[in-house]
Amino acid sequence: MFKPLSEKDWNYSTAAHLLNRAGFGGTPAEIKSLADLGPDRAVASLLDYESIPDPTLNPDWAKPNPEEIAKYREIVRTGTPEEKKEAQREQQQTFQRRMMELRGWWMQRMAHGPRPFQEKMVLFWHGHFATSVEKVRNPYFMWRQNDLFRRFATGNWQQMLLETGKDPAMLVWLDQGQSRKDHPNENYAREVMELFALGEGHYTEKDIAEGARADRLVHESRAATIHVPPAHPR
Repeated sequence: MFKPLSEKDWNYSTAAHLLNRAGFGGTPAEIKSLADLGPDRAVASLLDYESIPDPTLNPDWAKPNPEEIAKYREIVRTGTPEEKKEAQREQQQTFQRRMMELRGWWMQRMAHGPRPFQEKMVLFWHGHFATSVEKVRNPYFMWRQNDLFRRFATGNWQQMLLETGKDPAMLVWLDQGQSRKDHPNENYAREVMELFALGEGHYTEKDIAEGARADRLVHESRAATIHVPPAHPR
């Protein structure tokens, strides 16, 4: 069992180690400021992040945009082949630009944001509930999931698991758009039991089948708000 770190063991090096583990490192000045707090206050300054104002603005496109979706769908429904091809090209370019912005936005939060431990937890949960824009192909969905992990970073685990099960990026990632009443897709049910929550040996195949049926109902209730962009040309 680890022993609590005493005041006499606390110094610049231990402060740097804490900042590396609970954040993403820091400048010499930031490490010195942490060291000057002493071990108890230093830990509290990282863990009690909700008391620290976070003025970081979201990307200006990080919000629902029904007009943009409706315009694209109308072109797909009624446009000429040339108009459809041009709309797809423009959408892909927009998505690529926004994803680059999202990566930079999150990296800035990790490197320079006022709440390093919160961002460390966002990164942890992104690794646990693994998704990727390579398949999701929607920057708004990816930002929304990133924001979900930030809101629940150190909060209620069960609530975060439930919210993740309704998250559009996760639904797309685990093929819930292919789930049908007579053949529910089991990808999410299997992932949530095997990887996200229970672990192998703590569920049955019947649990997965019933979970898939339940998840299909959740997906149907949200399908009207989910816009999955077309596949990139190969």
